[in-house]
Amino acid sequence: MSNMQMQNCLWLMCFLGAATALKLKDAADYEVKRDILEERYPAFKSFHGTMHAGMMPAGIIDNETDDDEFSSYFFWLLRPDVDANDQSASQFRNDTLLIWLNGGPGCSSMVGMMGEMGPVGTPKFRPGIPSPNPAPLVENKYAWTKKTAMLFVEQPGGVGFSTASKKWTGKKATKRTEEDVASSFYAFLQNVYAVFGDDLIEKKLYLSGESYAGMYIPSIAHMIHIQNQNLLNDTSHSGSSLKHINLGGAAIGNGWIDPKIQGPTTIDYAWWHGMIDLQSYRGLHAKWDECVNNQILDSSEKPFHPFTTPDECGISVAVMKASGSAFMYDVTTYDTYPDILDEGGIVSSFFNDPAVRESLNAPSIDEHEVWLQCVPGAGRRRRLDNKHNRRELLLLDKDRPYSVVPYIAALLDDANVDILLYNGDLDLACSSQSTELAIESMHWSGATAWMDPNTTKWKQWMVDGQPAGHVKSYNKLQFVVVYNSGHFVPINQAENALNMISRWLDGQSFGDKDLPMFPIFPESTNTLGPPVDEKSPPVVDDSSKTQQHSYSLLNGLIGFLLGMLTSRIFFRRSASRLSPSTSSLQLVSEETPLRLE
Repeated sequence: MSNMQMQNCLWLMCFLGAATALKLKDAADYEVKRDILEERYPAFKSFHGTMHAGMMPAGIIDNETDDDEFSSYFFWLLRPDVDANDQSASQFRNDTLLIWLNGGPGCSSMVGMMGEMGPVGTPKFRPGIPSPNPAPLVENKYAWTKKTAMLFVEQPGGVGFSTASKKWTGKKATKRTEEDVASSFYAFLQNVYAVFGDDLIEKKLYLSGESYAGMYIPSIAHMIHIQNQNLLNDTSHSGSSLKHINLGGAAIGNGWIDPKIQGPTTIDYAWWHGMIDLQSYRGLHAKWDECVNNQILDSSEKPFHPFTTPDECGISVAVMKASGSAFMYDVTTYDTYPDILDEGGIVSSFFNDPAVRESLNAPSIDEHEVWLQCVPGAGRRRRLDNKHNRRELLLLDKDRPYSVVPYIAALLDDANVDILLYNGDLDLACSSQSTELAIESMHWSGATAWMDPNTTKWKQWMVDGQPAGHVKSYNKLQFVVVYNSGHFVPINQAENALNMISRWLDGQSFGDKDLPMFPIFPESTNTLGPPVDEKSPPVVDDSSKTQQHSYSLLNGLIGFLLGMLTSRIFFRRSASRLSPSTSSLQLVSEETPLRLE
């Protein structure tokens, strides 16, 4: 669908909504019942501010709209009150609203609320240290609500408490794409502003999330940018109830933004960390080549399957099976964070508590029997849910576009908003290396400068005098590698994560310490920098050309002899392990099978 088609679709929705009064609740109807919540979980007494929660339509509706014709999203809005005597008052941003989205696709953003950066949640722990199980709910001293108001949203429809439109459910359901995700979220956001008024719309909006939210966030932000332009340019709809949204930026943690670039890096990461051997490395890469060339036509050879955006070709599952590891989100541990991520853990018990549901204006047990962290099913691509007595749900099984990197480029160049891409360095599923490769593939105005080590330097980020990670930034784009963290940065590095999001919202640099640069090419011949102006070539003394040519020939000869010697030694040592006729493709054979059970 083109931008114009999206525009017309939204204007039509608005026109239908304008014809009759909207069925939206008042803000008071969404107030969290603090007495019930705090009696069951006293830790919530530590949060000072207002809380609203409940179900909000993700579409513009009229009096004749059937409940099944639109999705409804469960949300939890937290607006802290910061006392003037509080030391954090000078740090708090009262002019910002930060939205958090978890990924999956199909995982609830309440996992982030209760397990990562919400004001109350599970105790935080470092990589390699088992999570407490069972865990209590405690005050989070490093909650991101220490810095800004936050809105947690369960989306797309069918995730958590959220309901899905009838066109997304049933055996004849149509496929959903990021365009559907973005348009539904835009409608949801417009309804939030309609209910909570000018106090919220005046705040600068920032989108944040992790993992597959790397697909959601650029899509939603791009939609907001397009609709903002339409509102400004189309004077014929000046009476529209749609609000201009003050978009400030987007932050993506360990994001899935381009599966064809990021997919094979799981193999590279596993090999470099000693998780798989060279034979498995080559065999898995051969399988990846088959997949992207459409040579895998069914899932008979499990875990491999035809290419999909959510989980590429099953390569990450194969890597984990070949390595015997249990947790792709943190290569230092076999702990899978069960109390946060599994059914029966404290987060699941919390949202399945009838008293909690009543306090949060969430569906009752009769209306929604079991709340789950993530939609079940292989790859979470399609759900046949007899266990929980709910209809089949089609959820982004063949998501489009394949890459949202062009959306990120447009947000940088056209929308002029801040973009933060951050990665824990111990995450195999969405590694920092994969993110950097995706960034370098991006076509944007800063591409040349980003590649130039003389312009865009690799620096160290410090927190309280200790190294917290590394950063590379240019103009509105910042790429941060968080030291000693897995996929869930706010769990593994809670204090540093708060420092990171605070600096980003304040527009502060992360580059605290300069590091020495070792560019491949001398400055005079730097091929990564701006092209040399052919009209004004550098003046070179003719007498030096012969001398330089002689040096080049001598260096080439020395390099050739060293290369021959090195190759001879290498192949002698390798002869006992590999047949001279063996190639990377031939390694997938009966003699050297993939180590998959």
